[in-house]
Parts: sequence; structure tokens; C-alpha cells
Amino acid sequence: MSNLNINTKVITREQWLNLSSVEISKLFKLEGYEYPTDAKISCGWALGGQKVVGSCNNRISSEANVNEIFISPIVQDSLEALGILTHEMIHAIDDCEHGHRGIFVKMMKAIGLEGKPTSTRIGKELEPKLLAIIEQIGSYPHKKLNRATKKQGTRMLKMACSDCDWSFYASKKMIDRMVTNTCLDCGEDGTLQHIEPKKR
Repeated sequence: MSNLNINTKVITREQWLNLSSVEISKLFKLEGYEYPTDAKISCGWALGGQKVVGSCNNRISSEANVNEIFISPIVQDSLEALGILTHEMIHAIDDCEHGHRGIFVKMMKAIGLEGKPTSTRIGKELEPKLLAIIEQIGSYPHKKLNRATKKQGTRMLKMACSDCDWSFYASKKMIDRMVTNTCLDCGEDGTLQHIEPKKR
């Protein structure tokens, strides 16, 4: 967790997350739980897909032999980020051994998270403690990142033989360069034609 402390000027979102974990770990210590100080925390896509807002990897899955926590880049609200971080820190304390059962549930309740263990929310007693951390270190320096939508490439046009229904797709540029209009399947000359897509 390096040399971060409450007086550190926060520059990156990773510094903010790691500094927050230092403060949250103090809350865990009050409940008798030790957070692994070598855990790594980053903003990044969590395991399990785009809808998953946080994940923690156990030590054995890391070449560095540390827990690695990811907070999804779709999260930009400071309090929400701290709630997710608190949840994932429980997994790190347990080294992901019990999933969302047993000791996880016990720690979750002790620290002040509520709801289903798989989708916890910040409880009334925990919220002011997390807001105090935000007051001390400032807001989460991150804006929501949406998964990039795939840019449409070259529009492909359908060409088909009027005799045998053989068809293929090609760009307009490639069709314009065709030197023959002979079907490559049945061999009939002059049978290839552009097929317009059906209107929806």
C-alpha cells in the first residue's frame, strides 16, 4: 500500500482507492479483522463482465502473490466506490476463500454493509464513516467509462446469382473492381446482381 497517508495529495484514482483502503482498514481493525496491506487496488473491468462493479482475486491467482481488487470504471460516485471497495476488502481479508458465505457474511454485518451478500449496500451506520473519508481525501477522481461501441466498418453488400442463389458479401469498392459477372458456383455469365436488404 506504499507511503500513502491522509495528507497525501491524491492525483490518480488508484491513489484515491488505495488511500481509501487505508482508512477503511482501520474500521475493519476495530472489528478485529486485518486487511492485507500488500493488496493491490485498481480501477478496471472486473471479472464476470461489464455489469460486475467490483472483484477481488485471491493470492494464488496473482503472480505477485497478492490480492488484486478491481473497481469497475462504470462507477464514478465516491460513496458507491467506497461501498464496493469495502465489499471487496472483505474478500481480500478472507483471501476469497468463502465467497459470499460464512465469514464473509459475519464481516459484512460487522463492518456495516447490508442486503444480499452478493450485492451489498452501505448501511446507516457505515455511511457517515465513509462520507468522512470522502471529506478528508476528496471525491473519487474518475468519470464513468462506457464500453466503446464497435465502430461500423466498411458496409458489405450482398451479391447473388439469379440462377442458383449462390451469394457472397463484398464492399462496394470490391464490387466495382470485379472484372466478371460470372457466378463462381454455377458458372453462368451475367447472373450476379446486387441484392438490396429488406426494409424492416
